Amino acid sequence: MVRPMANIELLELYPSPWSERVRWALEWKQLPYARRGYQPLVDEESLRQKTGHSTVPVLTADGEQVGDSEAALEWLEQAHPTPPLLPSDPRLRAMVRAWELASAGQMAPFGRLIAIGRWKAMGLQPFADHFAAKYGWTPAVETGAARVLIAFLDDLARTVDGTPYLVGNEFTRADLTVACMLGPIVGMPPDELFELDAGMRGMFGIPLGDEPRLAPLRRWRDDLYRRHRGGRVQPPAS
Repeated sequence: MVRPMANIELLELYPSPWSERVRWALEWKQLPYARRGYQPLVDEESLRQKTGHSTVPVLTADGEQVGDSEAALEWLEQAHPTPPLLPSDPRLRAMVRAWELASAGQMAPFGRLIAIGRWKAMGLQPFADHFAAKYGWTPAVETGAARVLIAFLDDLARTVDGTPYLVGNEFTRADLTVACMLGPIVGMPPDELFELDAGMRGMFGIPLGDEPRLAPLRRWRDDLYRRHRGGRVQPPAS
């Protein structure tokens, strides 16, 4: 059953690919929503007290709180199935979910570990140490993550080179999720697609973005943004 239009609010960290994933889904489904920004370190205790969660995004709909972007997208698909982001064929749906699990559950967290190492090298404190403790970063963990991530990205680049969609012939949550999760790994989308000041752009881009063999990933991601995102992404109003 499709629910009536809910009063929706999104608590987000603007550059985060997990927050962007939920924003994109909300806007794809043409659902009005309020946005509230979250600041690491400053808002940690408030986040836990008000939502019971330790990470963002957190989606609130008519008082119901849905933490984690995976749960938020599932809620959206059940409550507002049109326009769909999941295929009707169960085999294709399973393929979409597999891409989501691989990218949001492994690819992006591995990229985050590499980013944390970069932040530490840049001396971005106490921010870097906060995230290192929160996500279990060590030099050895980063090295292992980078080895697996680079192999996965090589295969992903070959997969998307010359094909518009990951599953079937239509835009799905697989494309949306992978496109979002690539941001901090191969470089954020250009400013015409995703507004980000120079300092934040430098912080959320990592050296893997300069690898020429990963250029197909950037082209594929940026093309998806141009065709399916619906305009330039901008931070929440102050």
